[in-house]
Amino acid sequence: MPTRHTMQEILACLKDKTTGVLATSDENSKNTRLRIMYYGVDDKFAVYLMSVKDAPKIANIVNSPQASFLVYGVEEPYENTWEIEINGYAELISGDAAVGALEKLKGRNPFADVALESGITNRFELIRLSPKNLRFSNYGEALTGIAPTVLNF
Repeated sequence: MPTRHTMQEILACLKDKTTGVLATSDENSKNTRLRIMYYGVDDKFAVYLMSVKDAPKIANIVNSPQASFLVYGVEEPYENTWEIEINGYAELISGDAAVGALEKLKGRNPFADVALESGITNRFELIRLSPKNLRFSNYGEALTGIAPTVLNF
């Protein structure tokens, strides 16, 4: 029987790391755009991100909200290395939701820390990626044929 990883275990992995790769889609060029991003996460697996207002990823999110986020954890021994892929819907957030996002980013994203300390948070967009599904893959398990743990939201 395949190993199943608990939601708590997967969430702990996400909270242990601070960077991941955001994938958005450019409707005009039909290209996928990838960016390394600092992130925060809540207990419902929503991912919080921050970007300058005029970044191409912001237009991509507005025009095509489906997005993916990948977090990679290198562990010793290497067979304990893992990756988490979150597929869902990204949206720009404001008001209380943005304040909450900044709290999730504080201490995890140096740009958020500087923006908060300098009072320049209005120069940035706050993004919430709400999960549709999540795949947790452990490399050692994958090598023995064990399928990833999949969570649907």
